[in-house]
Amino acid sequence: MKLHTLFVIGLTMGLTACAEKEQAAAPAEGAEAPAGAAAPAAEASTVEQDQAFEQDQMGTASFIEHMHHHASQLGQLKAALEVGSLAAAQRPAYWLAGHDDVSGVPEEWQVHIDGVHNGAAAVDAAETIEEARAAAQQIEASCIGCHVSAGIDVEIYPAD
Repeated sequence: MKLHTLFVIGLTMGLTACAEKEQAAAPAEGAEAPAGAAAPAAEASTVEQDQAFEQDQMGTASFIEHMHHHASQLGQLKAALEVGSLAAAQRPAYWLAGHDDVSGVPEEWQVHIDGVHNGAAAVDAAETIEEARAAAQQIEASCIGCHVSAGIDVEIYPAD
């Protein structure tokens, strides 16, 4: 349950920091960019895609809510595994494996999204609690990897 809380807090703080950084870096409306400031076309395209995603998704309540659902489902899955209930762990795993993705995420995040889906599918298909626990570690590693890719600091504390 502590990890769930840390994910929610870390995600919220990271998204808030991104939004503040973006607002501070945005030029005033009508202001011209300095001469020679244009990026190469291929680089600009990737940057523009990332910025469009951040503007359209990252700062929106719907994206934050979507990520909170992930954290909630992962928390339920981990709690079920802690008490040894495979069936209870498989319900949130099923959701994590097959729910709708947010469109337009940066390409470098896709490997982590796939890792969450694959790990969750493995928990859902597990026949023993040990198999499910091993697969759940992949989910956590993918979540942490995505947060790191997004520039969100994640601290993991050992279970008490």
